[in-house]
Amino acid sequence: MPKPQDNRTRIMLLVSLLLVLAVAVVAQLLRGRGAVGAVSSGDRISYQVHNLSALEPLEPRAEAAVAEFRRNPFIYGAPPTATPRPITPLPTQPPVQRTPPPTPTPRMALGADGRPKPPPPPFDREFLGHFGPLRMQVAAFRKTGPDPDLAEIEVAKIGDVMDGIFIVREIGLESVMIGFVGYDPSEDARVPLSEN
Repeated sequence: MPKPQDNRTRIMLLVSLLLVLAVAVVAQLLRGRGAVGAVSSGDRISYQVHNLSALEPLEPRAEAAVAEFRRNPFIYGAPPTATPRPITPLPTQPPVQRTPPPTPTPRMALGADGRPKPPPPPFDREFLGHFGPLRMQVAAFRKTGPDPDLAEIEVAKIGDVMDGIFIVREIGLESVMIGFVGYDPSEDARVPLSEN
């Protein structure tokens, strides 16, 4: 909250400023009255009048009309014509020579003896889930036959071989690791849990 002394100081400053302003206004009025009073009533001012011929309108110049057109938006006239820019052709670039992608070589898998073999056959079953205790987990697979309405359910534990080709190497919560008979373990494939 402001102190009372601050308000007094402000009021005193404002009053003194108004007094100085009033003195300046009075001084100006007195000076003006003195100058008017100095002119005596006997002095006369005379004017000389010359007879001038009537002014005739001049024909508007073309430059003035164009300038007037630009300045006054309410005067209708032909709009100015724009000068077109010179057209410069864009620089052309030479066509890009694209090399065709290399033809992929067929993938070769490693056999159990380390020699290259053709890739293993695709795993044709769906992983449905697992059951049993941790030491004896069993995975369930669905194999669809020629008739899509009929499906076989197979179960296998770790180390079992299905159809003489696929080996169940590991059973997890959401996937199964499948190996292939006669192939290196690096060729194993992970099969995810089926959605249906």
